[in-house]
Order: sequence, then C-alpha cells, then structure tokens
Amino acid sequence: MNFIGKTLAVFGDSIINGSGNGNFGVGEYLIKDYGFVLLKYCVGGARVGCCKDKNWVADQVKQALADGINPDYIVFNGFTNDCFRTDGINFDVPIGSLSSAVPDVSELKTTDSFSICFESIVCAFLKYFPSAKIIFVRPHKMGRREDEAQRIYGERAVEICKKYGVAVADVYKDSGLNTFLPEHRDKYTADTYGWGKGDCTHPNAVGYEKFYMPIIEKIITSLSF
Repeated sequence: MNFIGKTLAVFGDSIINGSGNGNFGVGEYLIKDYGFVLLKYCVGGARVGCCKDKNWVADQVKQALADGINPDYIVFNGFTNDCFRTDGINFDVPIGSLSSAVPDVSELKTTDSFSICFESIVCAFLKYFPSAKIIFVRPHKMGRREDEAQRIYGERAVEICKKYGVAVADVYKDSGLNTFLPEHRDKYTADTYGWGKGDCTHPNAVGYEKFYMPIIEKIITSLSF
C-alpha cells in the first residue's frame, strides 16, 4: 500500500521529530515506507501545556492553521515533557482535570493544565481538519521519567482520545520497549548527551524500526480502509 500524494502533518515533541536519530522521525519513516507528503510541526522539548521558554504544541497547531494546511493524516504525541520536573519538584505542566468547557485552541491560557490543553488540541484537529485521520502516539516506558507519572499522563491522553474516537498507537503498552532496563536503554535509544549510554528517551533507528513504526503503520493502514 502507498499513500503517494497524501499529506501527513506531524505535531509534538522530540520523539515524533526523531531528535535522537538525526531528526529522522515518524514522519520521515512514513515518507520512506509509504510516500506521504510531510508537513512537520513537531519540535524537540515541546509541551502540551505551556511551560516558560519551551515550545507549546498549541502553537504548532495554530501555525498549521495559519499556514492553511489540509492534511489527510495527522500523527501527534505529547506529555513526555509535561510530566518532567525541570525544577526537581513540580511537574512542568500539572495534569489537571477534564472540564465540560473545552476552549478553542486559540483561546488556551498559559496557565491551563495538561488535560485542558490536550483535549483542546484534539478538538482543534477534529474541528479544523475534519477529513483528516488522526493518530496519537503514546511513547514507550522511559527510564528518565517517573513510571507513575508516565502512566497517569499517558492514560489521561488515551482517555481523551477514546472520548473523541481518535486512534492510539500505544507504544507504552503494546511494544515492550522499556528503557528502565539497561539493555533496552543502550540498544534502542540514542546517546544524545554523550554519556556513553542510551538516554532512555530518544529512540535510535533500531528503536523506531522495531518498536514504533510497526504499531503506527498498522494503525495508519487500517484507517485507510
């Protein structure tokens, strides 16, 4: 199956971007394997919620709207950096609670929680790109994030996706990649920081090809029927 001429827009952080793999990420693999036209908005370090001096996924979406794109497919991720404690104490973006009043992505406040921002982004995709097929990528179990935090933020993201019928490529649950294990860390993630070992977070080529892309590609092809 090929998707030559179909447009793919990707949003999110370094894991979608391919920051540990020479910026050859999910979108580039899908170009190589299926022939998509790629529109790349993801940025390493991005947060779903706003964090001072960090890229905000909501701004990626707003830029796509300003660009007037009309993607056939959207692949996105988010929460890897939201559930990190840069100051060693507080999560960069509090998870917050779901609300019955979800603002338009253009109306999000910098103080809004992860839950509100994530739901607003999903709603923006559905509202502004109604013909696009959407996939959320939940990342692998990462040794540089608190296990419980990854689970809680990830399950909230999956809950919101299920609410709106958005497909989930659940690498966390379905791939077996667990970089708390040193053998997985060093074999499947990049030595981004020159530590002489994998960084736990950023997949290398083998990490993408073995754990990420089979799950993503299975879903993206199933959505095409």
